[in-house]
Amino acid sequence: MSTSLRSAIERTAALAPNTVDRTTAVVTAMLGLDAIWWLVLYDGSVPMPGMQWLLMDAAIPMAVPGAMERATFHVGTLEAIVGYTVMWGVMMWAMMQPAMTRFTREYATAYRGSAVGAARALASFLVGYYAVWMASACIPLLYEAVLPGGIYGVTREYTNLVIGGALVLTGLYQLSGFKRSLLRTCCATVPPHLDGVLRGVREGLYHGVRCVLTSFGIFFLVMIFVGEMNLVWMVALTGVVTIERLPPWGEELAVGTGLVSLVSGLLVLVVQPTLPLAFTI
Repeated sequence: MSTSLRSAIERTAALAPNTVDRTTAVVTAMLGLDAIWWLVLYDGSVPMPGMQWLLMDAAIPMAVPGAMERATFHVGTLEAIVGYTVMWGVMMWAMMQPAMTRFTREYATAYRGSAVGAARALASFLVGYYAVWMASACIPLLYEAVLPGGIYGVTREYTNLVIGGALVLTGLYQLSGFKRSLLRTCCATVPPHLDGVLRGVREGLYHGVRCVLTSFGIFFLVMIFVGEMNLVWMVALTGVVTIERLPPWGEELAVGTGLVSLVSGLLVLVVQPTLPLAFTI
């Protein structure tokens, strides 16, 4: 090795930190997990019940509203329901991971103990948090069960009414005091703690429920009725829920998206434009 190359390596090593601090480790882990969830989702590693029937026999694109729920109900087995729940859970983990990075960073920082204890508490917290988002699969499955023709059928039959109505309801929800109070809780500073495994899981469950409620309009009205497997919408909505949880201006974004959603929904209902949704292949 040449003297100049050795000197360059030594200078670079001298500039690098000797240890990785706790917050950097948490942020790195969260971003790494997010990358894993997206890869698992889009390389076909998650169950997608009825996919062959959906694409080949029914000729329904998987990105349209209600496609995955329709395929799951077509199969109609407990295994299909479980498979859909896993798929939904991984999808929501991927979309919520960036939004949770700030909170998990503060949660680990607020732990008054060793790094090992902080890692254990954070892992326990995430177990509870992930469980809530996986369980939230019951919401679109309930829509599919009670709506005439399911999500796909009612959206195809009454496209402007359903999409416009979903946007209006989301706008009203985003503008509500209830939504803003939930956001303030999500963005609150984490107090010092020494959470063990059980307490960590409980905190994760509690925070997960509040996150589902905070994001209800965005994920359980807009996303479901424009197609939860539509990559463009997934990325856009991930950005919205992530920025909403930044304390300095999260509430302002919630109000802004609420107004845009409300006006857009009213335009769809009144003007009745042709919406870019292809219900068949």
